[in-house]
Amino acid sequence: MSRVVVLLLSTVCALALAACGGSSAPTPSSSSSGTGPTLASIIGTPDSATLVTPNLIVMGGTDFPAGQTVRIPFQVFRKDGQVLKPDDGRAQLYLGATATSPALGPYPVRELSLKGKGVTFDREGSDAIMVAAAVPLPAAGIWNAVVTLTADGKAETATNAFTVLSKEATPAVGDAAPAARTPTLQDVGGNAAKISSAVPADTALLQDSVPDLLAAHRPFVVAFATPKFCTSRICGPIVKIVENVQQAMQGTPMAFVHAEIYKQLDPTKGTAPWVDAWRLPTEPWVFVVDARGRITAKFEGAVTEQELETAARAALKP
Repeated sequence: MSRVVVLLLSTVCALALAACGGSSAPTPSSSSSGTGPTLASIIGTPDSATLVTPNLIVMGGTDFPAGQTVRIPFQVFRKDGQVLKPDDGRAQLYLGATATSPALGPYPVRELSLKGKGVTFDREGSDAIMVAAAVPLPAAGIWNAVVTLTADGKAETATNAFTVLSKEATPAVGDAAPAARTPTLQDVGGNAAKISSAVPADTALLQDSVPDLLAAHRPFVVAFATPKFCTSRICGPIVKIVENVQQAMQGTPMAFVHAEIYKQLDPTKGTAPWVDAWRLPTEPWVFVVDARGRITAKFEGAVTEQELETAARAALKP
């Protein structure tokens, strides 16, 4: 069986944002497991009590709340950095408390394109993501995950541990959006380079500040990302994807905002006040907020134009 590395587009430990969590989390009981085959049998080592394999799946950051159904995006890489794409654009995700307990799943995974006008990527083949659209998370604790797919006619598997939290770290869907002020072009005399590391400058996303939009009862999309210093390598594409959705939604009330991660665009100065107010453990993040000031959708790491536009248009509905 071939060995691959699976990496999420958003890092588990974003530098200067948060340390890796999970070492102190409890191990879930076997009663939290499913009724399917064991993870060990899925990866081809049915007699092993541990998931000893060079494969890796990193489960997208630190914000996995117990008992909720979440979207999980990831990419698949070989150890040499080559992106591995499934032959049919599909994969399967399994979760398990231990290597030998019955697995939860499989949860279907689809490959979605990140391509769009002006969207560029610094790794060949990284123009798509695999997305498990609706994964019901189990009890809090350390869990194991396995992804299976077929690429170039060969069965591939990958596995690693990840942490399910008792409560999500970032503001939840349905919560009031934090009113921390994000900078605008007016604040810096029109000099976009002072408040955005995007090249070319994303001036269309620097017109409005979050608290002003909240006060005006105007719905908005806010992207927290730093194209120049992004640890997950996708902040640049994400900012451009948000710009493209803004252009597609011209003529609607929806506003679009980009806010950087670090004070004065300098990682040595620490995270910006608005990043702390939104309690972001990783980057990038994109939130959708309705006219009532309530969060209606949120995306950690990569999001496609179609997914974001669908969520933004849904927030416009009464």
